[in-house]
Amino acid sequence: MLALAASPARAPSPDEQRLYDEGLQAFQAGDARAAEKAWKAGYAVARDPAFLVHIGEAQEKAGAPVEAADSYRRYLREAPDAADRADIEQRLARLAGTATPTAATPSEPSSETPGEFGAARPAPSLIPPRQAGPSGEQPRPGRPAQEDSGWNRYNITAVAASSAAVLLLGTAALFAAEASSDADDIKRLVNYRDSTTGAPLRYAAVADQYEKAVADGHHHDRSAKIALVGSAVAAAVAATFFVLDAKLGATPAVAIVPDGRGVAATGGWQWRF
Repeated sequence: MLALAASPARAPSPDEQRLYDEGLQAFQAGDARAAEKAWKAGYAVARDPAFLVHIGEAQEKAGAPVEAADSYRRYLREAPDAADRADIEQRLARLAGTATPTAATPSEPSSETPGEFGAARPAPSLIPPRQAGPSGEQPRPGRPAQEDSGWNRYNITAVAASSAAVLLLGTAALFAAEASSDADDIKRLVNYRDSTTGAPLRYAAVADQYEKAVADGHHHDRSAKIALVGSAVAAAVAATFFVLDAKLGATPAVAIVPDGRGVAATGGWQWRF
């Protein structure tokens, strides 16, 4: 029978015991992530390092060996005199051969039960131990290496300007067609004659249509010219940045990479320019 063992310094609080029991039920039911969540909440109550072992077991069962190793190392740091230190070090040695979290297979069967919590001394540190890189920077476990997308500020600007040039050119063509249609309407109203008498129509009969056609013609003609000038400017910008890309854009400066680790790596994406 499993229970949350009391530390020599204090007994587990009701919240710790409840969260441990919830995690144990989820773990035995095969929901490792739910167990991990409950045990992390239990650890947050009083920072009892004993929870870290079970968090690592849940992460192993969920197929996340990098996260599990991180939890085990944290446990050893926060409880350096733990009685089960040798067992935890054996687990770390076994997990060291795992290449990636996605390719890992849980080492325990689905019906496994986590071990009992042993007495452990709480530690204030909340930062998992990590291996320092050559520059002394602490890397983030489980984060995939950044891959260049091939895009940079020059070719992105050039492509955007090219798209704007095409769009403005199409807009200019549309307004030019409307202006041509207005000119045809004006010509028709001026030259139209009565089919019976052959006399031109009285101006009063077509005045409203004539004035509207003239006003629309001026508006469409002006809009077509503005769009045509804008298209020429955008094309010039695109050409300039294509040249800059050929000269200076050898190193991509834009990348889309996961921002986070574990579950967070699938939900936090970072756009860097």
